[in-house]
Amino acid sequence: MDKQKLLNFALIVVLTMLFVQIFNNKSVEQPVDRDDLVIQAKTEISTGTAVILKLQNNTSEKMVFASDCPAEPFSVSQYTNGEWVIKTSTTNEKCSSAPIEIPAHEVISVSYQPWQHDLFAQSGKYRVQIPLGEKAFFHEIKVNEPGLFRKIGRTLFYTPIYNGLIFFTKISNYSFGWGIVILTLLVRLILFVPFQKSLKSQRKMQKIQPELNAIKKRFEGNQQMIAMETVALMKKHKISPLSSCLPILIQMPFLLALFWATRDGLGENNFVFLYDFLRDFDFAGVATHFMGLDLVASGAQFYFVLPVLLAVTQFSQMKLAMHHAAKNKPKKSGTNPMEDAMQSMTKMMPYFLPLMIAFFSASMPAAVGIYWGTSTVFGLAQQLVVNRQIK
Repeated sequence: MDKQKLLNFALIVVLTMLFVQIFNNKSVEQPVDRDDLVIQAKTEISTGTAVILKLQNNTSEKMVFASDCPAEPFSVSQYTNGEWVIKTSTTNEKCSSAPIEIPAHEVISVSYQPWQHDLFAQSGKYRVQIPLGEKAFFHEIKVNEPGLFRKIGRTLFYTPIYNGLIFFTKISNYSFGWGIVILTLLVRLILFVPFQKSLKSQRKMQKIQPELNAIKKRFEGNQQMIAMETVALMKKHKISPLSSCLPILIQMPFLLALFWATRDGLGENNFVFLYDFLRDFDFAGVATHFMGLDLVASGAQFYFVLPVLLAVTQFSQMKLAMHHAAKNKPKKSGTNPMEDAMQSMTKMMPYFLPLMIAFFSASMPAAVGIYWGTSTVFGLAQQLVVNRQIK
């Protein structure tokens, strides 16, 4: 890994942070404490995000609330022209007519996902009212229009990829695992060309590394001449300075959207992103077990299996990508602390990154591990092809 690769790595980190801000909702759940009831939910969301309340019963007796099915669980009002106006929703066949029960000292979740379009489609200030005996508890929620970048991210990347995941899950006999595998392979095939260009550029840079080192040694201390000779050498070998960075810019939105779609594919919040032709998708009928793993839960079942496999495949891919570079790696200069530090970082990266991915995957649903493993194996095969093309 040379300076260009370190630059690419830094670029990936920056882009990841950027897209986290674009796709993720910044608001946090705020508890509203009462003697007998605690309401915990987000106080600020963007349109398209489902409202989910967590209700905690702090009493020693069970709380029971009558179901208003087909209406929403608890009344919702919108603040309009200085007053609270009750909102109404249309019939929804999937709601339950059973009463809402909260056992003593227990917590339950109440989702407004089936009524989201009717109640919270517009930006504004809303209030959920929960009656309890002679009391009434309120929770206010501010719904904001998503920012420009979030709208673009949702429209162009997240929504199509999420619907693709649901579609492939549906046609694979409702297997969530096969839906993830098929979608991941499809996205990697779509991004095959930019990936290929990036890998070829990195491979060419590795091949000319001895010449780059010779230029640095010949013009040591003259940064202007080093830059000019480097540009000339890259032009001679038909290597564009942007040939590594630009493909990463193209790939990142798709890959991050794929990651979030896989992570939250069966979450209640995502129902609002479904296209009309998939509105009849049966979430309850999805098979979430795949190759012995529960894809929607993390636990000891794959602490010793999936993270290890991911670490091994990631390590193999990185060693394969750096094989040629290792032969041309210059010795530590001893006079340039910055270059020496970068070489040390390069040496540690094939070990540090796989371990980091293993640790990360162990804390996420197994669905994310299946996505990452499928993508890494595809990348491993693509790297083999590039290595054979450019020896």
